[in-house]
Amino acid sequence: MPRVFELRDLIEQPLTPRAYFQDFETVLDDRLARAIWLAREREFQRLDAESWEALKSEARPYLTLHNPNGRGWQQLIDVLNQARAHNYLTELGCSDVRFVPRGKRETADLEGLLDTRVVLCEVKTLNISEDEANRRNTGQGGYTSNTLSQQFLKKLKSTLGKAKSQMAASNVCGNAVCIAFVIVNFDDLFAEYKVDYYRQIDQSLGSEPVQGVDIVFYNQRTAFHADVSMRNALVVNEANWPEFESESAGDEPEISSV
Repeated sequence: MPRVFELRDLIEQPLTPRAYFQDFETVLDDRLARAIWLAREREFQRLDAESWEALKSEARPYLTLHNPNGRGWQQLIDVLNQARAHNYLTELGCSDVRFVPRGKRETADLEGLLDTRVVLCEVKTLNISEDEANRRNTGQGGYTSNTLSQQFLKKLKSTLGKAKSQMAASNVCGNAVCIAFVIVNFDDLFAEYKVDYYRQIDQSLGSEPVQGVDIVFYNQRTAFHADVSMRNALVVNEANWPEFESESAGDEPEISSV
């Protein structure tokens, strides 16, 4: 996993408790963890050299930014999720896909060209609620409903509105394709009710559409995984995690393309 280890090598003091990748080789002994990080490596490998350097630069400060209250290195993972949106734009047929440098004014995260039209993309990750973060931090149990709360739906609406405003600030001529690329981490840890949740989100978007923005959800693989589709948004269903049952000792498993 050369690019994953490039990230680790950015940490100047890897033994500090706030640093990510603690005992990473031991972590990779777990087959599930290894599969997940192989999938991340697959995402990183699809970035061109310039985009990879830009993503590393943005990720660097978050490699040692640990939140002890149940959220861990959430901000780091949010940044790394941008690789998924970059790859989506490439699959869409965009050329010259790049991460937009951060400036004083609001900007989209990514931009590219589709034929001769500018494409802007803002990446948003919706993370678990404060209540769920506290439960996981303290080890307390809790009830998981198959119905999303109104609070979550309001948060989603606000997040999409924010994405629209950021892209509007970048869209000087007003004729760009604007894409909100959304990744959701539900309170349901194993995503047992994922299909129900996406159905409710779809209904909400149908009743309160976000004008002028194409919404794309990235459906991450989870313990209870199912591919989903929506009427009012596009869904990118994550490919299977890399298989490596047949790998021989010391060999790196083959990483297939998405």
